[in-house]
Amino acid sequence: MIDSNGRVFGRFNLVDAAAIALVPLLILAGYATYLLFRPARPAIDSVTRVEVTKEERRVAGGSLLTAKLKVRGSGFTPLLRARIGGQEALGFVFENPNSADVLVGLVPQGRHDLVLYDGVQEVARAREAVDIQATAGTSVRAYGWLTLLAKSDADALKAGFASDPQAPGAFQVLAAGDARPARSRIRLGESVADLPVEHRFERPAEVLIRCDWPSVYTCTIAGEALTQSPPITVTLPGGYTFQIEEIAPAAAPRRATVRLQLSGVSNGMRVGDRDEVAGARAAEIASIAGSVITVRAGVDDSREGWRYRGQLLSPGSRGTLKTDRYVAAGTVIDVALEPEVKP
Repeated sequence: MIDSNGRVFGRFNLVDAAAIALVPLLILAGYATYLLFRPARPAIDSVTRVEVTKEERRVAGGSLLTAKLKVRGSGFTPLLRARIGGQEALGFVFENPNSADVLVGLVPQGRHDLVLYDGVQEVARAREAVDIQATAGTSVRAYGWLTLLAKSDADALKAGFASDPQAPGAFQVLAAGDARPARSRIRLGESVADLPVEHRFERPAEVLIRCDWPSVYTCTIAGEALTQSPPITVTLPGGYTFQIEEIAPAAAPRRATVRLQLSGVSNGMRVGDRDEVAGARAAEIASIAGSVITVRAGVDDSREGWRYRGQLLSPGSRGTLKTDRYVAAGTVIDVALEPEVKP
């Protein structure tokens, strides 16, 4: 079988023959190793909503975190990512191959699939495992400008106009001023310039807006947290642009009579002058007696006492009245709540 030259059957070198015979063995060994050590394909057994903790809010990095899902199954790895319906999850927090947490951002109401991806490849899906309900969350009264409106929308957005109540950021217009040509505000340091926007209109408005549910510790509207410096521009349901200048509690303000000792009196000040805010909080001068003016205004309850447009109205505190013609500042002498009007 092996000749004097070391060839098998006179054709193959013995070393070559041994190498050729070893190749099938290596293939079999490699396949066995792959079967033994290949990662299991992920599978989802259950999805449960659990309490959100401070740690998850830290992981969210300031993004709106609406829910936390405990996902149990098999084959999980730290490299997976998750989607809820058509929305990317804020995070996939790996615990072990059989357990992970999914951090949920702002997702439309309804039932959604939970889908796990490895890169761009879908590896597991739990159909309609996530049920998002629009709840009666916290609402705020926001004051500012409904802007960049077409003429027809500017005419329609009057007091009483309301969006779909089930939509995130559902809103109702409580009061609206006259329509006027829209302007876009730009800032450079302390400088401000309002530039006209052709063929668009805006209205000053008081709007009741529901915060993105289920916000608890702050109010976020359309993903914009109301912790920034105003104006804050948000997009309301229906595609309406609203620039928020001020906020107040959702409850209707109480009417109060406030006396101010002015530090300076404007010659143009008149009884009946109103401040620049739209809606039920607007202040109006009821009387003028020298350097003392009496103002009727809508005030909001707070931990420290009654406030007007964020200003604390305690005797001795500073009070300001802003109109389109002047700013009057002074010291609060006293505040008297008017009797509530029963509906």
